[in-house]
Amino acid sequence: MSSMQEKAYYVFEYAKTSSVTVVRKDIFARNFVKNRRIGITSKWVKPFQDTGCLCKNKSPGRKETKPEVIERISDSCLRSPSKSTRRAGAELAAPHTTVWPVLQKRLQFKPYRYRLVQALKPTDKPLRKNF
Repeated sequence: MSSMQEKAYYVFEYAKTSSVTVVRKDIFARNFVKNRRIGITSKWVKPFQDTGCLCKNKSPGRKETKPEVIERISDSCLRSPSKSTRRAGAELAAPHTTVWPVLQKRLQFKPYRYRLVQALKPTDKPLRKNF
């Protein structure tokens, strides 16, 4: 990735020439870039024209889950607590990737999957030590 000084130089070159192609050729002539992305200069010029700054904006992050969806998930899990998150998501028409964080973070439930394991016997301890 280019430094801020290089980006500023290329934005001013674009302002002089008004040609993305000329600026792109200058970029590749100065330092050979293996990944030739088409919109590299457009991604720098447009934010500079809009805001006057080449800095990256903070990403908006994940959208907040609506309270109605949280309520539906809560009711569904209280009715049948052994239901999987995928099945709950299918029944509620919500992605299971939404159901899981709602259960963990909002409702402080600990969803997990039951597993069948072999019971340990008293004779297993010496065998495990010798293994």
